[in-house]
Amino acid sequence: MMQSDPERRARGAQKIGEILGQTPEQVERSLGDVAPQLATYVLETIYGEIYQSPALDSRTRQIVTVAALATLGTAAPQLRTHIGGALRCGVTREELVEIMMQLVPYVGVAAAINGVVACREVFAAADKK
Repeated sequence: MMQSDPERRARGAQKIGEILGQTPEQVERSLGDVAPQLATYVLETIYGEIYQSPALDSRTRQIVTVAALATLGTAAPQLRTHIGGALRCGVTREELVEIMMQLVPYVGVAAAINGVVACREVFAAADKK
């Protein structure tokens, strides 16, 4: 059982809000009913520790995350979430599409197409707001 740390949680809550626009309550609602330890891990370890390092800024972290999730090919909901996060961190639509193009020689056309489809969905949702 992971022991919750209020300071890490506060840092994580601030960072996930900044990057994804999500609250800790949203994270807990999406995971906590079945896997409360996973919600704690996301908030406190990923956003409360890993995302706190000054070695990469949030924009760069989102570029890396989008590329990694698109490469996996099995994480479409998370990819869409992080495309939205990338936009919040100043990554442009043109850059996001170019990230998908950059994947072609390394992980294939299918991953790039799926990434572009995810971009299209996120862009369309953003345009409706």
